[in-house]
Amino acid sequence: MKNNYFSKVGWAIGFIVLFLIGFFIARNSGSEQNTFKRTQILLGTVVEIQVRNKDEKKAEDAIAKALAEVKRIDDLFTTYNEESPIWKINKSNETLFKVDNEIFNLLVLCDSVTKLSDGCFDVSLDNLTKAWGFYTDNPHLAAKTAIDSALSFSGWNNIELKENETIIRRNQVGFNFGAIAKGYAVDKAIEVLKKSGITNALVNAGGEIKVIGSDWKVGIQHPRDERGIIAVIKLNNNTVATSGDYEQFFEQNGNRYHHIIDPKTGYPAKGMQSVTIINESNTFADALATAVFVMGKEKGMKLIEGLDNTEAMIINDEGKIFYSSGFEKFLTN
Repeated sequence: MKNNYFSKVGWAIGFIVLFLIGFFIARNSGSEQNTFKRTQILLGTVVEIQVRNKDEKKAEDAIAKALAEVKRIDDLFTTYNEESPIWKINKSNETLFKVDNEIFNLLVLCDSVTKLSDGCFDVSLDNLTKAWGFYTDNPHLAAKTAIDSALSFSGWNNIELKENETIIRRNQVGFNFGAIAKGYAVDKAIEVLKKSGITNALVNAGGEIKVIGSDWKVGIQHPRDERGIIAVIKLNNNTVATSGDYEQFFEQNGNRYHHIIDPKTGYPAKGMQSVTIINESNTFADALATAVFVMGKEKGMKLIEGLDNTEAMIINDEGKIFYSSGFEKFLTN
């Protein structure tokens, strides 16, 4: 039984890539303190935590607690573990569910981003994800009949959030939190580090990154060069998240089919290679990166410019780079 969001396909390659571009990160410019690092495969990716502190035991204890928190989030939101409440909901024939307060609160945020993006962000597309075979050993070009069928059993219009942490789910739509769970786990891990008295740290879950402290340098992966970075940014007590068509994909007849599905069509979204979002919340940034990817450059950038304390770097399908009005102030060498 799989126990994460992604299949084991490409893990060996992905692990190397993350060390080259996910761990391309990270140096804090004022590094008088020692740096302690640990990595673990969770949420179907490599999770790295760096802590700068003079006290090794304090740092290692904090990292262990933060990784345990990421594991807890993984277990809570995975769709592959029979013990997960999300797995149980997806497999149930019922329509009315009383859910955990934490799950409900994340669904409320998902609802907000879905409405904000005119439906371009949607965590109720698990049936479409399965139709395409993403996160399995066999992603494939789905037949139109299979896509149409999966569309009829997908979509946020089938979800109602009621009082007392109750939800209504119609047409047996399936939840999949792959577009927001990593960001949420990063935020929660940072909370644990702060509670442990850590004042200088970085958490990276497959490119969803949040820092405590100033002057952390973070590389953003080049969407067409798995060993390269396309930009380096400086983070000060904030976060960055990236969604790209290079994360889970296959190619057939010269076409690239990736895992970021347009909820309206049931097919992979077109027109983009990657979207990077800077925001104080990694949960929001993670979701917003997917939403903007689906929305496209024009609508996506308009959305970003209307949000406070939010910046974006968009790379379209021709490889051209576009920045929101305040993004370039984060760029560094």
